[in-house]
Amino acid sequence: MQHIMQQKCAVFRTHDLISKGIEEYLKVESSMDDIDIKDKSLIFNTDLVEALELHNLMAQSKVTLHSALNRTESRGAHAREDYKERDDNNWLVHSLAWLNDKGDVSMGSRGVHMNTLTNHVQPIPPKRRVY
Repeated sequence: MQHIMQQKCAVFRTHDLISKGIEEYLKVESSMDDIDIKDKSLIFNTDLVEALELHNLMAQSKVTLHSALNRTESRGAHAREDYKERDDNNWLVHSLAWLNDKGDVSMGSRGVHMNTLTNHVQPIPPKRRVY
C-alpha cells in the first residue's frame, strides 16, 4: 500500500498512473482477508491495534486514489500532469468521498464558503499560485 501511494499517487500524477495505482491497490486489498490476529486478549493487544490501523490506512488510501482520479485539475498539493491548470469554475469545491461496507467509493462535493465569519477580516479571493 505504501509503495502504491508513493509511486502512483504522489503529488505529480496522471490519469493513467492513478488508474494503475487503483488496479494494484485492489490486489493488495484482496489480501486483507488473510490477516490473522493470534493474540485474542483485549489488553495491550498490539496485533489488534496494528490490524485496525492497517484497515484504516487501506480505507484512506482507497478514497485518496479515487479522489485523485476524480479531480481533473491541479491545485495545491494535487498536481495532475494531464490537467496542469487550476479550474475554479468546476473545482472550487471541497471533494467528498464515501466508502461503503462493500468497499465501493462514491464521490461528491460541497461548496467552499468564500466569506469570513466576521467583518473585521475581509475575505481574500482565490488566485493562481506563481513562484
